[in-house]
Amino acid sequence: MNNCKSKALPLIMIVLCLFSLSGFGQFRANMLFTLSGKEKEFIVFSDENRYRYEFVEDRQKGAVIVLQETNEVFVLMLQQNIAFRTAPTSYMSMGTDPLKLYEYQVNQGASEKVISKEKINGYDCIKKELYGENDQLLYTMWYSEEYKFPVKIVSHIDVAGTTSMELKDIESWTPDDASFVIPDGYTVMDQ
Repeated sequence: MNNCKSKALPLIMIVLCLFSLSGFGQFRANMLFTLSGKEKEFIVFSDENRYRYEFVEDRQKGAVIVLQETNEVFVLMLQQNIAFRTAPTSYMSMGTDPLKLYEYQVNQGASEKVISKEKINGYDCIKKELYGENDQLLYTMWYSEEYKFPVKIVSHIDVAGTTSMELKDIESWTPDDASFVIPDGYTVMDQ
């Protein structure tokens, strides 16, 4: 179990809070996540103040549930019936998640500039850039006002290669409350 957890957990934590902005729309989308040049695919389900994404990592199925109202995040290892509870502002989340770092940088005084309006994958977006000290470009974000959600984020500070996320095939989705609870029989562990 520790070996499986250690392989999948870093990737899980990287995208754990990608969608931490409040006021989501209700949608389902495919997400392409690139970390240091390696691509992964996820399915995202968003319901205003909560979201879920599903993934397969090293043949292990997993899911992440984020509950904005209670500020809880659960990482589920579906084949082991284990759920890890972690805070969206944990050191690991902020140290590896482009959106959480984006928000953190804004709160620390980085300057956000609206650059233009662009279409990304057919969705109208506001393109923003975030600059740190010495006008260093940290992130570029394309934010959809329709979905109240970033459609694409690119980090310019990953020394190991490109880190980005991009949503595709966004479609309406009717939320299912069962998607946002820990199933019966799971062991919940604090991370």
